[in-house]
Amino acid sequence: MNCFDCTQQQKSTPAVAICCHCGTGICPEHLLLTTEEVHHEAGTGPAWGKRSARRATCRICGGAEHETPTT
Repeated sequence: MNCFDCTQQQKSTPAVAICCHCGTGICPEHLLLTTEEVHHEAGTGPAWGKRSARRATCRICGGAEHETPTT
């Protein structure tokens, strides 16, 4: 699988990850790697894991997640 964003630029670059939102292939140049807390249901409410999970998104989806909503 090749990177979707690279194909839009007429390049052929192998993908190293898949965006967790849109499912497109992502190369290292277009990859946005972040972490997120893992929530577990425990007794009276949610609890958080001791470690954060790795999260791979493309730059489009990652940017949309961190945008301030407009009203």
